[in-house]
Amino acid sequence: MKKHLFTCFLASLCLYGSTLPAQVADSPGADLPHRSSPIVPHELRDTHRGGGTRSDTLSIGDRIPAGIEFSEVLQFDSDKLRLDDYRGRYVILEFWAPTCTASIASLPEMDKIQKKYGDQLAVLPITVFPEDRIQETISGIERLDAMELPLVVDAWKLSAYFPHSVIPHVVVLDPKGEVVAITGIEDITTANLDVLLSTGESSFRTKKDTRVRLPKGERLISGAAEVGNKNIWYQSAMTGYIPELSGGVYQKFEGMSHIRITNKPLYNPYQLAYSGRSMVDYYGRNRFEAIGFDEEELTSDKVGNDYLEWMAEGNHVFGYELIAPAHTNPYELMKSDLKRFFPHIEASVEKKKRMVYALVQQEGRNYPPSTSAESSYSIDGGLEMTNLIIQGLVHHLNVVFMRNSPYPVINMTGLDYPIDLSLQANLSDVESMRGALKEKGLDLILREEEINVLVLRKIGEPKLLAL
Repeated sequence: MKKHLFTCFLASLCLYGSTLPAQVADSPGADLPHRSSPIVPHELRDTHRGGGTRSDTLSIGDRIPAGIEFSEVLQFDSDKLRLDDYRGRYVILEFWAPTCTASIASLPEMDKIQKKYGDQLAVLPITVFPEDRIQETISGIERLDAMELPLVVDAWKLSAYFPHSVIPHVVVLDPKGEVVAITGIEDITTANLDVLLSTGESSFRTKKDTRVRLPKGERLISGAAEVGNKNIWYQSAMTGYIPELSGGVYQKFEGMSHIRITNKPLYNPYQLAYSGRSMVDYYGRNRFEAIGFDEEELTSDKVGNDYLEWMAEGNHVFGYELIAPAHTNPYELMKSDLKRFFPHIEASVEKKKRMVYALVQQEGRNYPPSTSAESSYSIDGGLEMTNLIIQGLVHHLNVVFMRNSPYPVINMTGLDYPIDLSLQANLSDVESMRGALKEKGLDLILREEEINVLVLRKIGEPKLLAL
């Protein structure tokens, strides 16, 4: 792969008890983020590689300044890529990140678009991440290695012209360099492009990327003055959809218990209330059963602008905030609130037989206890775990790495003492994990087990304010 640079945001892995940023333009139906709200690392936030800090931004109808060029571009033969060289044809700028699965998945599709339309347009993926991070993401993945698109990296200056909080973020320039569309990746279709190329008219929906970001610990109802319309439904407190507020979950248990959920479908507060802080019973989508609900009553698989429009209908997503004394069980209080506010839903945890990935010890093996006095946990390129119980790893797999798996991971090792474990594996890939575990006397076996499952039953008609 030829050298020449590209940039993006470094996303942080949020473990239990921290702020969990949600993807406002993505469907929570996939659990693992597809669209991302990029998180720039602290050391880069005040850095503007490729130029000085700018206060001006560009909107539809503005013309992009002349003279913009990039010296750090992957898969490009010249020493510099100049936007001026693309005058005379349409240009699609796709701002993406290697920390966003939807961004990565879109690249081969954009490569197909480039090949289909040839010289009629140019597709330029743009990121603020450095070259080595992009190489790491692309290397070894056949469909990414096969791409021919030039990949612009470390593009802070260009990104400053088009501020955004959700990716992929797409800007379309006309042959004169004028911005004709600012949209989402879901609108880059052959139908829309055919209209653009044949008539010069844009049929893309405009992506409105204004987001109010709440500081950690901010109380949504009694504080957060920057949120103009809080749309309060219930005090302790329940709200409906709040426009321009990012979806997310925040929890803190120092002094007072504080739980805050914003703009999330009904499945999410039930998942949190019934999972609680259990390391064993995390009710992801693969340990959840809905009975009697309409297709999009609890969640949705829509993405991008489609998901934003679905949220704006008013009865699909909700907010919740609980502030309670530390001696109380916040999750039991939350269950009571949900029962009062949604009496048409009956929630229970039931034993059911399910296919699972059972983490087991190989026959005849007896995994040794830890030999270290210090505890540590690292997931950089695999797993390095010292003096910790294996249930913590199982919980992490279910919450993060294998949250999209159709089957939950269940700890059947019988190991109830701290161990040391080193795995050179892709923690999101079952076969990769299994191979590494086998080397350690462990295994990951698909089999049927009786496990706890979160069951939601619709026992009446909803009486929601937005209906």
